[in-house]
Amino acid sequence: MNETIPTIQNNETWDMPIMKRASELGLVKTGEPMADATNEITREQAATILYRALQIKEGIQYDQCYTSILDQVIFDHDQIESAYRDSVYSMLQKGVFTGNSNHFDAKGLMTRGASCVVIERVLDKGKRANPTKTKNEFRVFVDLKYPIESKNSIQMPFENGKPVIDNEKVISELKQHENNTFSGFLYDYYYYDDYINEKWSAPGYDNYEAKKEYTDSLISIGIEAMKVFYNYDYQADMKTYQKSLQWVSATNNPKKDRIESLINSIQSNTLIMESQFITDKTLFYNSSDGYPRLRGRLYFTFKSPSQKAEMFQTHFNDVVVKLKVDQWYYIDLEALVGDYGAHSGVEWEHSTPNYANNYYLTDFIPVTPSN
Repeated sequence: MNETIPTIQNNETWDMPIMKRASELGLVKTGEPMADATNEITREQAATILYRALQIKEGIQYDQCYTSILDQVIFDHDQIESAYRDSVYSMLQKGVFTGNSNHFDAKGLMTRGASCVVIERVLDKGKRANPTKTKNEFRVFVDLKYPIESKNSIQMPFENGKPVIDNEKVISELKQHENNTFSGFLYDYYYYDDYINEKWSAPGYDNYEAKKEYTDSLISIGIEAMKVFYNYDYQADMKTYQKSLQWVSATNNPKKDRIESLINSIQSNTLIMESQFITDKTLFYNSSDGYPRLRGRLYFTFKSPSQKAEMFQTHFNDVVVKLKVDQWYYIDLEALVGDYGAHSGVEWEHSTPNYANNYYLTDFIPVTPSN
């Protein structure tokens, strides 16, 4: 589609030539709510218009997209009007539209941010939610990664014994990972801006400023948690460190002996860990399981005189990966953040929101000097 909109004539408003051309192309039809430019537009109506646009752009013939099996993975399917149903399912299957926690929210109003995202996906296939990972026409479950020490290392320039990190390059690489690891079957997610612009049901979050403040606090606690959990020294004041651990963490440490076990290990094994976490607000998203995540890359090393170098495959799991002392590594991960302390019976004072655990995206990759 490469349309030239006619010039506005006398007594015409700005939208009239656009709507006239949309009607000529069949994007909107007489009698539909979408044919009135002054009406708000719902998600199911927007899906219908963009499906028609995709038919023109890519030469797609009418396809019967709905099957009863789809009702099993889109839980609010009964809210989708029959006139829009095929369009909605086509846009979901093609990766133009997504849902949230296996709900499409057909009657929800389109925000400007969400509109920009789906229009871009119509124009650029590369921007669509991954349409290739399917099985029997459904997007497949993204498996949880259980990392090991990689046999392949990467080289980076070092300065004063530490890797020199190109933040922009790392952030670009982090954006290439699949979303929604271990969360569900629909590739639905909301990035920073769209997450804020969504309608929140929680009381007190009925305006943009309140939602942005909370979203920024999710990112901040994720960054703080990575700093606390992966930077320590056996010679430091462990009582202060214990309070820091408790402050950022709630549900993944509901028993104090978990934190105390970590502190005992640090002291008895003379552990010194140094790390740097690379992330950005553009790497924050709300996944299809409804849990906000902050993606990032953790560079770390266990320094001498550490008697061992071990990382858990899942946070505070019994399975550990044995690594090398005085060797730098990196691992890409997603830190789960949210209000996890409300119902977990945590006895200590902690932040709200707080940090839960990690989902890992790569193995532990050794980093060696290139200079």
